[in-house]
Amino acid sequence: MATSRRFAVALGFAALAAATTTKYELLDYNSQASANAMKTVGKARFTVLTDSLLRMEYDADGKFEDRPSLAFVNRMVEVPQFTSNATATGITIQTAYFKFTYEQGTGDFSTAKTMKAEPVGSSTFQPWSHGDTSRKDEGNLRGTFRTLDDRMNISLACDDLAPAHCEYGLISTSGWALFDETGVPVLDEDDWWADASGKMLKNVDDEDLYLFMHSKRYMDALRDYTSVGGKIPIFPRANHGVWFTRWYDYVNLDVEKMVREYEEHDIPLDIFVFDMNWHTKEAWGGYTFDPHLYPFPKDTLDFLHYKGLHVAANLHDDNGILKNESRYLAACQAMGLSPANPGSAVGIPFTLTNKSYVNTLEDVVMLPVEQMGMDFWWIDWQQGETKGNTGQDGPRKKMNPTIWTDKMRSTDSIRRCKQGLPCTNKRGVMFGRWGGLGNHRYQHGFSGDVLSVAWQNLAYQAYFSATATNVGWGWWSHDIVGPGDSHEMYLRWIQLSALSGISRAHDRGLSSGRCKHWPTETTGCHNVRPYNVPLSWREMNIAALRLRSALVPYIYTHTRIAFETGVGLLRPMYYHFPDSPEAYPADMNANLGQEPTTRQYMFGEDILAAPVTKSAGCGPSSGILEFPCGVTSQDVWLPPGKWHEIHSGAAYDGPALLRGKGFAAGEIPLYVRPGAVVPMTPAAAARGIGRAARRYEAMDFHVYPGGSSGSARVYDDDGATYDYLKGDYSWWNASYAVRDTRMTFTLAVADSGSYTSSPSKTVGLRIHSAPPPVSVTQGSAAVPYARYPPATGPFWTYDGEELAVVVQFAPAGGRGMEGAIDFAAAPAGWAGNGTRLRMARVLAAKRTLDEVRDTPGSSDKAPEANPGLMLAASTAAGLSYLAGANATLFFAQLQAFPGHYNRALEEVRSMLPESRLVCPFTESADVTDPVPTPSCPHGLPNRTQVACCDACNADADCEAFVFNAVDGECRLLAGHTSAFHVRDRVVGLSHKNNRFAYALDLLTKF
Repeated sequence: MATSRRFAVALGFAALAAATTTKYELLDYNSQASANAMKTVGKARFTVLTDSLLRMEYDADGKFEDRPSLAFVNRMVEVPQFTSNATATGITIQTAYFKFTYEQGTGDFSTAKTMKAEPVGSSTFQPWSHGDTSRKDEGNLRGTFRTLDDRMNISLACDDLAPAHCEYGLISTSGWALFDETGVPVLDEDDWWADASGKMLKNVDDEDLYLFMHSKRYMDALRDYTSVGGKIPIFPRANHGVWFTRWYDYVNLDVEKMVREYEEHDIPLDIFVFDMNWHTKEAWGGYTFDPHLYPFPKDTLDFLHYKGLHVAANLHDDNGILKNESRYLAACQAMGLSPANPGSAVGIPFTLTNKSYVNTLEDVVMLPVEQMGMDFWWIDWQQGETKGNTGQDGPRKKMNPTIWTDKMRSTDSIRRCKQGLPCTNKRGVMFGRWGGLGNHRYQHGFSGDVLSVAWQNLAYQAYFSATATNVGWGWWSHDIVGPGDSHEMYLRWIQLSALSGISRAHDRGLSSGRCKHWPTETTGCHNVRPYNVPLSWREMNIAALRLRSALVPYIYTHTRIAFETGVGLLRPMYYHFPDSPEAYPADMNANLGQEPTTRQYMFGEDILAAPVTKSAGCGPSSGILEFPCGVTSQDVWLPPGKWHEIHSGAAYDGPALLRGKGFAAGEIPLYVRPGAVVPMTPAAAARGIGRAARRYEAMDFHVYPGGSSGSARVYDDDGATYDYLKGDYSWWNASYAVRDTRMTFTLAVADSGSYTSSPSKTVGLRIHSAPPPVSVTQGSAAVPYARYPPATGPFWTYDGEELAVVVQFAPAGGRGMEGAIDFAAAPAGWAGNGTRLRMARVLAAKRTLDEVRDTPGSSDKAPEANPGLMLAASTAAGLSYLAGANATLFFAQLQAFPGHYNRALEEVRSMLPESRLVCPFTESADVTDPVPTPSCPHGLPNRTQVACCDACNADADCEAFVFNAVDGECRLLAGHTSAFHVRDRVVGLSHKNNRFAYALDLLTKF
């Protein structure tokens, strides 16, 4: 009897440990590795998953774990070539990259006589032996953790991040990384992680380790991981655009007003997210629209869809299904519960190990809201680490509510279709925090409520976002909001978001309440509306968001690349430059994001992003909000090779540390390698709302100088459904080649499956830092010149501001097209190095001085006056005209520009001679006596003081002050006794002189 019972238990145990094919994941993954990949020695089993990835298991009962875990779901991969030599007590395994040796001991792995891995061939990883862990490894390049809630500038060392679940990176400068899956939850044949009683299904192995041995082949490590950990999905194209959300009690008409404000300002917007105010207020969480705000919620959702937007809403699941929910009675019926006694006094308790509860929540309570028009859900934090009967694996924290709710919402549509429930073919997606290794299958990320809106946190987020790619989580989004006293910081945060995985405006409640708004107060409410700033800042905010919108084809293509390779959009510098010490953090625990090694990253394969994350001095103490007041100096590190700076047109040779480079407010430091081709939507298509979700009707290919050839691929599919998994998509393959003075451009469209890319697409070419062409052809037909683009038809023109040839070809029609651009021989050094930036800066300097009606040359009447600032500022538009009218004069205009620029610089400098130095001024309640101040600084004015006085006592604006040239003090003249009058006069002078100083900064700081 006892023997039979033991036999029955053993059968059940073996059944639990059997391989499982996932049902409801993106793909039907098979957790059982090939028998040819597995080698068993006693009570140890070793599985060669790839030529650089080895699984090592020990189980005293010899019942090894084949079920999927949350992190490893697909062990049935192609078996790599390897050799093995086994004995009764040990084994040696060798691939092209590692040699593993094991000699068993008296028990588990800790007793092994030998258990080590060594590099072979081209591998360079440091030898590993049992007991070495990523936690102990000082070379580990870190991963990510659940949330930045109430944190700032922290190390990603997991020991420092308790209680949040955290993982070290899949990569290390040591060349190896170890992941311990001992004791973690596993999934049964129904993709479930608990038995009928709610007890966690536990990995049966006594020890279960995965050793990644990729040396400096960091991207190969990610490819290998996603081959066994599951694919990164291609989430909807709309989500790659621009998002908006705000914690605010919007009523239905407020929602419409917000959308129309974006429309009126021609600002991109693709995703509208309701924060928690959307639902009833009995608790922090809820699943029912608040009828006071939205009496007809479907009508509001219909409006947003009518405008082409996708919609999401905030959830806090830990409250469970409360009695006030509109679907409460239906939920009780589905679960067989009494509405009067459902398990708690307030409703049905939140329980993530109860399959009936989870399916009822998703399919009875939430599905009707989705059918009403809710596209996806934002899963917020209050589930903690152990709520819902999770946390059963103790300190490992692999069984947490974050990853399970992320999984539920991402796979609901797949599950429903397979279970015969109402469903759609729409891609499942969720927006939430990170739940641990394996969460890469459920995109994308919400980083939480950062401790403060500060420059240090802005810089840190660049590091944090790129580093998360080390565990496959390359699409963090951060709250983009600006403090009321710094439009500059708000702009820089928007610029960072344009170059992030997700670009999302959000305010957590700091933009309203008792605070006062700009311009009433300079230290007032936070700002979440990019147009709610002075005009100059507004234009730059909008330009950054339009850049994001224009880059959607490039960004979306990289999501496809991530699906294929595991390598995300944001990549630490060491991915592409593993042999450069400067590509790595100088200190893994300090100054993260505060220096080039951790602030910079590769934005996809072609663009190096070096976001500006420090102030130019336009903070609260300057008292200046309505216009930029300086140029930021920030270091940039350029890796080996040649680099083209996009905003300036300048060329640089790397490796180089560019110390103190100057960046004006609207400038975003982006660099590409010579000959790079970057696909973007045309400017007109990057404006307005709902653009990202639409099929591409036009595409521009930006070609950057310095290469004799180049190419780019653009991925295209329907942007919304799972049909891409069936092979329904297209690739656009663009390439160019230069020979002598001719550039040829070729586009070939390759359709796959039943998807056909639009044959009516308009194809454009923008050739940067290029002289005017002699002729442009498409096939055998000439493409005519047009100074101003016609409504239809092919044309070429010239953009003098960007020194770029702009070509629009006729629609490709079939599956491709060819064009050619012929150039005349241009004078050597015709474009200079940075001429484009100087043209932009001199125009900005003129415009800032125009605001105080003190622009040099503005009142010169004689033609021989030859005002440099005016002539330099008008050069770019002249080049646009001359490119098609007179090429000889085009080059003459360019050759004259340096002279105009130098005169402009002299003119602006003359506005601030020593006779007009600005001195700090200390206000005093007693103004009857002269008020002494510190000595005047020589050079530029001190712009960090709200109150200052002008050193020119002859200026009509300075009649209240006198400057003592002997002691350098500014004194208040007798008769001016009003403190208010003093302050008013001082601020006026500060404003004017800051305009002069800012103009000089623009012309001198590069």
